[in-house]
Amino acid sequence: MGINSTLQYKQFSITASLYGAFGQDIFYNTLLNVINVSGINAVRNIGLSVYKDPVKESFANPVTPSSRFMLKGNYLKMTNLTASYNLDNVAKLFKGLKIYITGQNLFIITKYPGFDPEANFDISNTGVPSVGIDFVQYPSSRTLIFGINFSL
Repeated sequence: MGINSTLQYKQFSITASLYGAFGQDIFYNTLLNVINVSGINAVRNIGLSVYKDPVKESFANPVTPSSRFMLKGNYLKMTNLTASYNLDNVAKLFKGLKIYITGQNLFIITKYPGFDPEANFDISNTGVPSVGIDFVQYPSSRTLIFGINFSL
C-alpha cells in the first residue's frame, strides 16, 4: 500500500510519502543465531529477550530452524517528508527561491522485533534465492537534507 499527499498553504508546502506491506511472514534468522543460551558460556551475545525470559532454555537444547522463528512482517514506513517555503523572487537576482528540508526513512510502525521488516538476506544457494530471511541486516539509513533551490 502507498500514500502520497501534498498540503499547501500560501508559500508553505508539505509533501509526504508512506508505504507499507501486510500479510507477509519473515524468517528471523538473527534470533535463531542468538537464542542459544549456551552462548553465554562461550562468551557470545545472546538475545536480550532470551536472557530476561523467566523460563530459560536448556543449554542442551539444539537450536534448529523452525516455524518458531517465522514472524509477521507487517509495517507502515514514512519514506519521505519534505517541508518547503517558497520566497519567490529575491532582489531580481534569485528567481523562484525555495528553502526546504527533506527527511527520508523517518519512522516505521511495526511489531516486528528485528531492525527492519524490509531487510532481506539474499544468498542464492544452488540457484534458490533466500529472500524473506532477516539475518543481521542493517535497517535503511535515516537521512535529513537541507537545501535551497533557485534560478538566476
